[in-house]
Amino acid sequence: MAETDSLLKRLVSTFIVDFATWLLGTAVQAVRPLPSELPSSTVAVDQAFLVTLLDGREVLLHLEFQGRRSQTPMSWRMLDYMPRLALAYRREMASMVLYIGRGAGANDHGLYQVYDLDGHPVLAWRYRVIRLWELPAETLLATAQVAPLALVGLMQMADPAMTLTTVVARMRQVADAERRGHLFAALMALLPEEEMMTMVERLLAEEDLLADLDLPYLRRIRTEGRTEGRREGEAEMLLRLLQVRFGPLPGEVTTRVTVADAETLLRWSEQVLSAPTLDAVFVVSPPGR
Repeated sequence: MAETDSLLKRLVSTFIVDFATWLLGTAVQAVRPLPSELPSSTVAVDQAFLVTLLDGREVLLHLEFQGRRSQTPMSWRMLDYMPRLALAYRREMASMVLYIGRGAGANDHGLYQVYDLDGHPVLAWRYRVIRLWELPAETLLATAQVAPLALVGLMQMADPAMTLTTVVARMRQVADAERRGHLFAALMALLPEEEMMTMVERLLAEEDLLADLDLPYLRRIRTEGRTEGRREGEAEMLLRLLQVRFGPLPGEVTTRVTVADAETLLRWSEQVLSAPTLDAVFVVSPPGR
């Protein structure tokens, strides 16, 4: 789950306007990332964003990615996270758990209560449950946003050939080459079967970008236990994001990224879009989770 978790966070951070529009089901004007570490706490959420809707309202979007196993039940984790977020930002809030892997979150209905001795509810909390593995991938094809299409490999595909052909065609329409490459890389890394990955490779055979995609890395991050392969790939992707955001990089920055561990690389990646300067990317609080 660590490899998928890392990739999903980076995908959402890079295309957060698309994902916020898709998940909230309404048009979005702007999105600002928020610190994952909760104030006055050692607790950290997966991702939090302040979303400005077209009508000017601000909504706190809180996302958690969860596989089949969680040491603490997700319902109690969300009870910990949600009041802290509500108190810290005091905005309308949409909290969501995206479950990955067949069977994950099967018993999570997203609505919980604690009762007193007389059976009256004294505490209630609610969050949205999205079991990606249950959703038909084809439903994404009707969405206007392109970025969520990278998740089709985590969903059910009745006709993989048709679905993947349509997804690749939609992604090809993304004008910016760097963002298009990021989408193709995420799509391939999240595909569950080698046959599907080969299918996408064939669809991209005439795409100039195919030569730039690190296909061995994309295969490695789908294999459990390949930590070093994941770290190297994280470093390569972060360097590409930094170059797009800030231009040519000093040698010391390249060296610093190259030797960093995977978790540090992920935290830096989450800062890229919001950091005002190159140096600010590397100013991150110690992990709290």
